Amino acid sequence: MSETTDAVSTLIEDGPDTILIENLLLPAEIGILDSEKGRRQSVCFSVEIETEPGYRETVRKTGTFVSYADTVFFIQEKARAGGHVDLVEDWAESIAEFVLSNPLAARVTVKVTKPDIFDDAGAVGIRITRKRA
Repeated sequence: MSETTDAVSTLIEDGPDTILIENLLLPAEIGILDSEKGRRQSVCFSVEIETEPGYRETVRKTGTFVSYADTVFFIQEKARAGGHVDLVEDWAESIAEFVLSNPLAARVTVKVTKPDIFDDAGAVGIRITRKRA
């Protein structure tokens, strides 16, 4: 065995692994205000996916994993497909449901913000945390 392999084999999990998607910025039709309807605006998405215990071992043994790409594509397709969404809360919930459909995802935090609403605020929006029942 190499020194690198020896070092890795002595490591143990000390909490969940977290898969990150940070600041995915897309144009989307979203908002409850009349001024937000019928137009696209910038929406920023950040997602933290905590994995089930033993995640790395499961990946090594089975080859299955939590794909950040699948989540990015889900969000991009939802934005691309159009159709107005009234509340950032609804979009955050749909992302959480998608992520948690993967049995290796234990918990997810989704942040959806709109950076262009108020000149004096960097962004407004919501952050939710969900897990399977």
